[in-house]
Amino acid sequence: MDTYREAEETPGAVPQTLDVSQAAYYLGITDRFVRKLVEQRRIAFLKVGRLIRFRADDLDAYLDSCRVEALDPVAFRRRLH
Repeated sequence: MDTYREAEETPGAVPQTLDVSQAAYYLGITDRFVRKLVEQRRIAFLKVGRLIRFRADDLDAYLDSCRVEALDPVAFRRRLH
């Protein structure tokens, strides 16, 4: 996929880079929160001139870093006693 237009024309395809709105939609959060993550450098991004772009792989890595593993219920009950 060479261009964003080709990605738009291919159903189910993700463009190579996404803008803030597209990244927010991809992550299921608001544009404002994406900008906050960028400001705090909590998410990887590309700076193209004054534009901010994201790679889908970087967004997936961010989601992976947010993952909280489930506790073992037996071990959790032992810690309470």
